[in-house]
Amino acid sequence: MATRLTVVLVLVLVLAAGCGSRATSPSAPLPASPSAPTVPVPALALAPAPAPVPAPAPAARAGLLNLEVVQVLSDAVSSIALGEGSRIAVLSDPPQVGDARGLRRLPLPKALRAKPGEVDDARIFFGRDNEPRIMGTRRSNSDEGPIYWRHVAAGWRDGREEIGQLGGATQGGLWGVLGNTDPELVCRAGSSCIIKRTTGWTTVPAGPAVRFVTLQDGVLWGLDATGIAGIDAHGWSLAIAAPAGAAARSFWATRAEAWLSSERELLHFQSGAWVTLASPLSEVTAWWGTRPDSVWFVGKGGVAHFDGHGLRTAAVPGALRAIQGRSDAEVWLGGDAGLFRARLLDRQ
Repeated sequence: MATRLTVVLVLVLVLAAGCGSRATSPSAPLPASPSAPTVPVPALALAPAPAPVPAPAPAARAGLLNLEVVQVLSDAVSSIALGEGSRIAVLSDPPQVGDARGLRRLPLPKALRAKPGEVDDARIFFGRDNEPRIMGTRRSNSDEGPIYWRHVAAGWRDGREEIGQLGGATQGGLWGVLGNTDPELVCRAGSSCIIKRTTGWTTVPAGPAVRFVTLQDGVLWGLDATGIAGIDAHGWSLAIAAPAGAAARSFWATRAEAWLSSERELLHFQSGAWVTLASPLSEVTAWWGTRPDSVWFVGKGGVAHFDGHGLRTAAVPGALRAIQGRSDAEVWLGGDAGLFRARLLDRQ
């Protein structure tokens, strides 16, 4: 192949075939009573490390990704969720859900749509029944409230009965992570977090801050201005302190490594210290990865991949705002120009 970057834009609604079986057991709502058994959470593997940030250094290798990109949808996408089998859901206007056969629009009923003067900040997920959920915050000039909508056969409905005591009318939005993999997390800042496992659930203090949350290798990580924290039966504990002045906007973390993005830089935590790198993309908004030598992120200018040695990039139309994947051969990108499916053609 003469060029290292292959981009194919197909403006038809086609999803590549997936594999696996669809879950058949219904999603079990969280008990409303805190008398359910307490479930231990894995101990944190990272120790606090407020290390100084070394001077910016270039990546060991930079270049173009040999990436095949297929456009699947032209509607703007702000969030992506992948379920079991080939199931996929995207938060667009309206939300869309599908599988290997294609996507279909699932409009919100009028009662759930934002009214004039209200703004939604939400993400889309799959629940344990392999049906989508939308969770987040609805803001107005005077207050903010919870969003927790569940899709059932009859369409979207308020599903707050699944989140126990957090499902009440108390002011404040929701944040966390849902999915088919243990654990799930639902929090309200200034109130509590529910850590939900198939074997039970635990309620812990949420703390005052809203955190960006990710689940990696069975461990929940949360990012706020202080750094990256893990959560256990006692609440949040700082695992890696953010470098001074980092102003982190998004992140990826595992038990031994982490990445942060600020306005113009990337910060990589490895071997107990932070290293800064010039970002190949501006306004990095989201990360996804399977392991420390395969970490992806998106922003204005396209998508980038770290393979353990260096960064490579590929241009994708529009500002990208979301990324999810099942492997390096199936990476989903969402943004202002729509939904794209990407496949890494080599790892060099």
